[in-house]
Amino acid sequence: MNHNHVHGHGQALAYGFPTVFGRGLLDEFRHFVNPPFLVVTMEDLWPIFGHHFEDADCRPYFCGSIEQEDLDREAASLGEVRAILGLGGGQALDVAKYFTWRLNLPLFQMPTALSVNAVYGQRAGVRVDGTVVYRGWAVPQSIYIDYDVLAACPPELNWSGIGDVLCFHTGILDWRYAEREGKIEDKWRYDEGLARQSLAKVRKIVDNIDNIRAMNDRGIEALVDGLKWGTSYHGAGWCPRHIEGTDHFLFYTLEKLTGKKFLHGQPVGLGVIVGSLLHESKADEMLDTIAGIGLDIRPEAMGLTWGQLEDGLRTMRAYVNEVGLWHSIAHDATITDGFISDLRRELAKAYAHRT
Repeated sequence: MNHNHVHGHGQALAYGFPTVFGRGLLDEFRHFVNPPFLVVTMEDLWPIFGHHFEDADCRPYFCGSIEQEDLDREAASLGEVRAILGLGGGQALDVAKYFTWRLNLPLFQMPTALSVNAVYGQRAGVRVDGTVVYRGWAVPQSIYIDYDVLAACPPELNWSGIGDVLCFHTGILDWRYAEREGKIEDKWRYDEGLARQSLAKVRKIVDNIDNIRAMNDRGIEALVDGLKWGTSYHGAGWCPRHIEGTDHFLFYTLEKLTGKKFLHGQPVGLGVIVGSLLHESKADEMLDTIAGIGLDIRPEAMGLTWGQLEDGLRTMRAYVNEVGLWHSIAHDATITDGFISDLRRELAKAYAHRT
């Protein structure tokens, strides 16, 4: 763990989990994960990666329902398992965390895509009656980042991960806004030291546009460094302020309105632009970064019509106030026709090179 980063009030803020970078890592699990172990993965990934486990004392578990009630039942019926290996994207890694927590077993994690920061969160994102809740506590023995596995992944899945780093930009803007407006929560008072650390992670993404687009070793390392900061949610006393705000609030609103499942970075990335425009802060730089890396955040790229997006934008204020999310500019701003026109124009300009 890195203990070199200092929280604004002087206490050390440790973040990240032990992380190993390398190549050919899949072939090693059979030699050190305590057997019999469970490989929590997705059914469509097993034909790609299953041969690495052919002579190992393990079996796969293919993720299905992520309702907490279903997962509790599944965990109770797994039989003898002495360790858990999560292999996949956010859902597989979250289910691996959940089983680890319920069964109190050692956990090892290997993301096959960097689409979200799930691998660097202690809680698992599950559902209760279809609503996202974060439950449990699981810290992996180690996380394994295989350059070749990630480079072979469909690039847009990795590019999606920038959403969970660039959102620190809008999270900090909302935190400062709430303080200025006298709407800051007493338990999450503004902390400049924490804010500076978040913004340094954003800068690293902006400075590595070409490397992340190419998903070369440097690009993977820059993205992982930003995603690691997800553990600072717990490290800062479960404070979410320096990590997300309007960016994720738009995502939650769109998910609620449409019932659609999104590639995480697309609605979050769009929320970063919406939040940056509302705050009038660095929207051009954020959009140049997202489009330059290659992540397409236009509504049509995520299966939405402009009408649905407009509905989401106009509903967001009522939604965030109704569900009681921490105070942001989304709680107060009125989305005008002019704002929507500006957003549409900026997106069209940024993606003019695409069909």
